[in-house]
Amino acid sequence: MKNIFIGFSCFLLLMSCGGNESSTPTTTEKKAEEAPVEKTDPLVSKGLELISRSDCFTCHKLTETSIGPAYAAVAAKYKTVDPKTAMDSMVSQIHHGGSGKWGAVPMTPHPTIPREDAEAMVHYIMSIK
Repeated sequence: MKNIFIGFSCFLLLMSCGGNESSTPTTTEKKAEEAPVEKTDPLVSKGLELISRSDCFTCHKLTETSIGPAYAAVAAKYKTVDPKTAMDSMVSQIHHGGSGKWGAVPMTPHPTIPREDAEAMVHYIMSIK
């Protein structure tokens, strides 16, 4: 069982490392652009752009659970938490990855994303209605 988990984790890691350099938006990215969010906030727009250019949509969708939780579910969970605590927790999750909060499948760490960019990404996620 342990070998299956390790193999599956390696597979997910390899899948998330693929380049997302396409200049045409994918179906998921088009859905993200149409998501009911507060687009007048420049941080929301920046967060959407950063998420669209990253590998985030490999594991996350807006309203449906995929490999990882739906962004709408993440926003709903953290809306009841102190905003600073929620921001720190979500930025840490982006940087360090991990598992356990949403199931056994580990989230790939993204340590090279600057904190400012990670905060913009979180700001976008939290704007999803």
